[in-house]
Amino acid sequence: MTETPMSTEDLQQLVVQMQQRLGELESQVAELKAQQVIPDDIVMAISAAVAAFLGHKAKVRAISLSGGRRWATENRGRVHDRSVARR
Repeated sequence: MTETPMSTEDLQQLVVQMQQRLGELESQVAELKAQQVIPDDIVMAISAAVAAFLGHKAKVRAISLSGGRRWATENRGRVHDRSVARR
């Protein structure tokens, strides 16, 4: 397979097209991030867990979505930590 070399003008046009596509994709990602909403049942479950942990009714002031990797990594670290917690 022999490819013919592209001219400078062709390459410039490709760069302009790629920049336009990238701009469109970035705006779509921004719209999707703005539409993220935490469902009410999840907020209620978090509120119940906080209340049970603290032993009283507590106000949930802020909740944010995060990736599952961070949570999983923290728990993996706890499982592999063989030290005994002293009270």
